[in-house]
Amino acid sequence: MKILYIQDSLGAGGAERSNAELWYYLRKKGVRLKIAVLEHRTSGVEKEILDKGFDVVFLKKGSFWSHVTQVKQIIEDFQPDIVHSVLFKAALRTRFAKLKTKFINIESLVNCTYDKIRYKDPKVNARLLKVYEFVDRYTAKFGVDHFVAITKEVKSHYEKHLMIKPTKISVIYRGRKKNNFITQKAKLRSRVVKELNLNPNGPIFIHVGRQEFQKAHLDILKAIKIVDRELSDSNAQFLFCGRKGNSTKEIENFLTTNDLKTTIKFLGHRNDIYELLVAADIFVFPSLFEGLGGSLIEAQAAGLPLICSDIPVFQEVVTKDNAVFHQTNDPTALSTQLTGILNRDLIKMGEKSLENYEKNFRLEGVNQQMLELYHSIPHST
Repeated sequence: MKILYIQDSLGAGGAERSNAELWYYLRKKGVRLKIAVLEHRTSGVEKEILDKGFDVVFLKKGSFWSHVTQVKQIIEDFQPDIVHSVLFKAALRTRFAKLKTKFINIESLVNCTYDKIRYKDPKVNARLLKVYEFVDRYTAKFGVDHFVAITKEVKSHYEKHLMIKPTKISVIYRGRKKNNFITQKAKLRSRVVKELNLNPNGPIFIHVGRQEFQKAHLDILKAIKIVDRELSDSNAQFLFCGRKGNSTKEIENFLTTNDLKTTIKFLGHRNDIYELLVAADIFVFPSLFEGLGGSLIEAQAAGLPLICSDIPVFQEVVTKDNAVFHQTNDPTALSTQLTGILNRDLIKMGEKSLENYEKNFRLEGVNQQMLELYHSIPHST
């Protein structure tokens, strides 16, 4: 079997990381892969994938139609059994390529793109988002043979907004590889405490996510401000991991104008996330919307208790035994959970996180489901 992947980049996002793990699995299973990418990224999985010898081609810079033509040519040269497009820019170019050549196109649905809370994002042009939704809905009719949603919530979202028939969307959760550092917690904690000059006796909260409106960094910072004295008195420390983005300026302004006593460190993009998670005590994830929240899976694989927003998709990803929920986009509610969780049985919650990961999100099972879908699609379209 030959599969061509077309995606925006090989960056640091959840879709890029998940696909990278899938590619290793498929290559071991004898699938011949080619990966077409729209743009380079300095952070993320690009260097890793290139170093591991995957067949990657970067599209030449040009107009939208130039990219469509390049995609068409790559498809005709490679003659894949299936094309799998990921993320909006790549997906749109792949859809239009179907007007120029024949192929089977599977497309990933990875986020609740048209969630109403997105219209609160000051960086989002509401009219333009509506135009995107119209274009998305129209081109999906002729440009995609089958969709793969990463959660039931995402499937429901696109059935509603793009008017896609339920039978045309499969649901396969994303998985994450096992965290092999989990047996080294004391050693890693000591290393991280020394590297970052942390208090060895204080709880370490950690958040992983790029600095975008969606990830609600400001909600965490506002929540910390509300209970700053309590957190500071407990020697609590907060680590933020993730590349800069559209919310970076607002985050920096907040930190400049608010004299918080609680220890807060922004670490930027890190390649040792699995180690940092194991070294921490509590994972905080107050996202305003998500497709799944891959970082939540990684946190569970590290055996961490969770604090997360009450968006519907998280009800699929975590349980009441390993997580506490707060009202979305409500720093006051979040502040209550930041202090309250310190009185919970964190060890037991962490054990429940591991159980949930093992049951639902082991990488091997998820990858097998994807391969089975690939084999079934050509016979059903």
